[in-house]
Amino acid sequence: MKCNNCGYEMAEGHLYCEKCGAEIRMVPDFEPEIENSITEALSTVAEEIEGTASPSETVDKDPANKNDAIIPKDMIIPKDIYSAKDVGGLKNNDYEDERDLQKNKLSRFFFEREQRKGRPAIRLISFAVIALAVIFVTVTLYHRFSANYQIEMAREYAQEGNYEEAIDFLEKARMLQGDAFEIVLLEAGYYEQMGEKQKAVDVLIKALRNKHLTYEDEARAYENIVAIFDEEGRYEDIATLLSSCENEEVVNHFQKYLAFVPEFGSESGNYDEVILLTMSANTAGKIYYTLDGSNPNEKSDVYTAPLFLESGEYQVAAMFVNDYGVKSDIVRSWYMINLTAPKPPEVFLASGDYDVPTMIEVSAGGAGTVYYTIDGSSPGKDSLQYTGPITMPLGKSNFKFVTISEEGVSSEVVSRSFDFTLKTDVTVGKAVDNVVQALYARKVLTDLQGHSTEIKGKFVFQYDTIVEIPNLGYYYVLSEYVDGDNGVRTKTERLYAVEVYTGAPNRLIYDENGQMGLIPLTG
Repeated sequence: MKCNNCGYEMAEGHLYCEKCGAEIRMVPDFEPEIENSITEALSTVAEEIEGTASPSETVDKDPANKNDAIIPKDMIIPKDIYSAKDVGGLKNNDYEDERDLQKNKLSRFFFEREQRKGRPAIRLISFAVIALAVIFVTVTLYHRFSANYQIEMAREYAQEGNYEEAIDFLEKARMLQGDAFEIVLLEAGYYEQMGEKQKAVDVLIKALRNKHLTYEDEARAYENIVAIFDEEGRYEDIATLLSSCENEEVVNHFQKYLAFVPEFGSESGNYDEVILLTMSANTAGKIYYTLDGSNPNEKSDVYTAPLFLESGEYQVAAMFVNDYGVKSDIVRSWYMINLTAPKPPEVFLASGDYDVPTMIEVSAGGAGTVYYTIDGSSPGKDSLQYTGPITMPLGKSNFKFVTISEEGVSSEVVSRSFDFTLKTDVTVGKAVDNVVQALYARKVLTDLQGHSTEIKGKFVFQYDTIVEIPNLGYYYVLSEYVDGDNGVRTKTERLYAVEVYTGAPNRLIYDENGQMGLIPLTG
């Protein structure tokens, strides 16, 4: 770099000349036409100095020509200075120095003028630099203060499996944007991927507590929490969570996890009729109950059908346990049934041992219907209904009888026990063998195992009871069944009667009046 004043060669970056001390001016490079203008102007000055140009030529010859230089008057060198050689005013060296000084002034003038011409370009460049700086600052601020940018970065790190870094970016996004649900879901999901499921739940519950979620976002939050709890078998936590939920649609959607108290089909109070008390629950599970007011538990009676509440006082307590083991609170209800029970049935045969066929006769003893069982169980409306004398069965039997009024009130239960042993050589087994042999002799059966050409399978015969056929005596009654090849036993319409003392086999039939008749199979 050269000094503009003395031409001394200097290193780059200096502001003042090391030789003459002049200030170094930083000016743009001249364009060719600018350089030509300067050269022409300097030539004019040289001619003036040499005396070859008139004073009028020191100014612009043609003002319309913008390329011609206009030299200010204060820069024209006086003639007396130029003629000093002749008069002895200046020496040659002084003359040369003055000439160089004027050239430097003229050069500085043109440099400054060209600088002014370049200022619009400089301004344009400055504006571009400022615009770029603004863009840079804007992008930097966007990266630092934009929640969207933080979320984008979180997604990128999550795709790489770096969930901790992703959560850090989400925390920054939360600070910038608050608890936006998009951020909440992402953060909970990343915690799940890390195995920190409780932290995922905490994030979602915190969002629910803020109560700024939309109806749909609230439902999605509950859905995510329930899914985590269900996977971990935390069903009690699901029930606790949903118990505080005000979104009915959410509660109904996840109702299977809840255990509401059972609902009674009848209100507490006094009744003049029997009540069939029903109980229901909100979903699948079991209802445990007591009738004496004590607290039910999972060892109490399980509700399977309506409870028959007849005369008396009942304190019903019930609890529901759903299929996930969640228990409801205990609910209670009170019932007073004020009804008059009917008289118990009258059985005309006493308990005891019997060796001859005997009929059991019963009277209702008043308004109502008699029901009975023969296996010692408690009789009810679902038991056998007494319609006439009952043939005492062989062996031991325990009859129980009850009268039930039209209002559904039951009387006291009457019990009878019998042990019937028939004094005969013809046993039930012998009676069955006699029927099989008779049918084989008639070629109904192809063998004594019960096979026949009529069916696929075989015939079998089972004892039903002993009946008395008027004027004919007592008979074992046998029913006929078919054991199919598929293992299914089916009852046919044919009945057989075997005389209890002689063992004679017969077909048992009924006429149009319901009277029994016999068709002998032998003879």
